Amino acid sequence: MTKKLCSILFLCLFFASCKKDGGNAASKADRIAGIKSSVFHHIYQYDGQNRLTGIDYGISSKMKAEYSPSGIVLQWYDGANNPTAYRIEMNVVDGRVTDAIETNDNFSIQHDYNYDSEGRMQQAQATKRNAQNNQTVNKGESKFTWNGSLLSKVVLQVWDANGAKTDSIIWDISYYENKKYFTWEDMGFSFFGKAPIGGFPNGFGFRLPLLFLSEGMIPSAAAMKSGTRKSYYRHNGQWQLTNGNSEYPETLYGYDAQGRLNKWGDIEINWK
Repeated sequence: MTKKLCSILFLCLFFASCKKDGGNAASKADRIAGIKSSVFHHIYQYDGQNRLTGIDYGISSKMKAEYSPSGIVLQWYDGANNPTAYRIEMNVVDGRVTDAIETNDNFSIQHDYNYDSEGRMQQAQATKRNAQNNQTVNKGESKFTWNGSLLSKVVLQVWDANGAKTDSIIWDISYYENKKYFTWEDMGFSFFGKAPIGGFPNGFGFRLPLLFLSEGMIPSAAAMKSGTRKSYYRHNGQWQLTNGNSEYPETLYGYDAQGRLNKWGDIEINWK
């Protein structure tokens, strides 16, 4: 797969669709053991309750997850197993993340999520602040439209520190029928209801919602077929429109004898 295609795929949306039982437990037995390509190899660890407990990103970085009845803490470590400044603290109510604080040396980001009665995420908000003076850098909000268990539209808006709108982006998504991808439950972390996770552009300084798994591999309810995007950007006081369209051929997806996704482009997915 070319670097250009990888970049396009990484920036496009993929989505999670999972059921939650009560408490911070994961019920499904199948688990992804690792994801790798020619440039990375990420290994996943789980506890006796099939919950994700860590991701080994390579020799220089890893993440460990700690669970309590009221929430989850994700802490990143360097190659010498020393904790870094990067950390995510999540509050969990009725098996769903309701809000989270993401911190690093230079910033903090407050995330807030709302769900409907069917467990589908309706809205995600993020406010990024400077870690030194706690001043707001920018804010983002995404709203989601669903077609059953599949997300059909995302509207993202971004405001600067002064409250002026700087960006407005609309995604429309289509999927293959009867073609699986993999879900957050397959990775032991189904705490976002039925939710789209990640895939938003980097330029805003945050992602809505959180993204912390593997580059280019975002859990999804089904295999994506195509995506279209309309982007409105504020430039020199004027709004400018750009359009984009991405197609995802069936040859991108491969499956093992159990029907589980084991190939996505040049990325290999291994299962426990």
